[in-house]
Amino acid sequence: MALTSPYSILAMMAVRNEADRYLRPVLERLAALVDGIVILDDASTDQTPELCRAHPKVIRFRRLDSSLFSQNEAALRSLLWEMTVELEPTWILALDADELLEEKAKTVLPALTAQQEFELITFPVYHFWGDLRHYRVDRLWHPALARTACLFRYQKNRIYHWAPRRLHCGRFPAEAYLTPRLHAPLRLLHLGYAAPRERREKYHRYLSLDPDGCFCPLEHYRSIIEPHPRLRRWMGENLEVLF
Repeated sequence: MALTSPYSILAMMAVRNEADRYLRPVLERLAALVDGIVILDDASTDQTPELCRAHPKVIRFRRLDSSLFSQNEAALRSLLWEMTVELEPTWILALDADELLEEKAKTVLPALTAQQEFELITFPVYHFWGDLRHYRVDRLWHPALARTACLFRYQKNRIYHWAPRRLHCGRFPAEAYLTPRLHAPLRLLHLGYAAPRERREKYHRYLSLDPDGCFCPLEHYRSIIEPHPRLRRWMGENLEVLF
């Protein structure tokens, strides 16, 4: 009889200088959804490593001595992937440190991982803008268009390769995106654009890493600092109480 993995769902996350942002509530919500969390720290210079090591659901943690994301995001994601699959999970949930799955994930995720038809699960992304009460709905920021693959059924005997992209390489190896996928209605809440300062920093970072728009259209980068984007009032849970 084949042995089943002790980890039905493992979360994997790359972090860098997240201690004063959203990491604490992100880890708390994630802890209720998964059997363990694997974290790769991209050379943080704040208290992020201490926060991660202290969390009881973080079962594997590694801190790099120098930042890898700014050189090659695919190499960073690949290293995080290897740290995770060494534990042979059945499913892998890949989230960033400024993302939350909505509250009902605790009841929805078991059904998603119990089904046998689909291996890759995508979620609509709600990009909060300006505060935690509004999200963006224009251009490619609309949740119906901004879907992200965050949940994947790992196959131990399959060979995986990462797309040779230094930026915007996806959260999983290339083979994951060739498998049957399910567009789940469960909402992914992205908080990283809520603060104007963080939006400007991300815009300048993307342009410095991809000045010719090789990995994403320059128009989309420029839309990050658009002065009057179309927003919609968030009618879900009160996110402000989490922080």
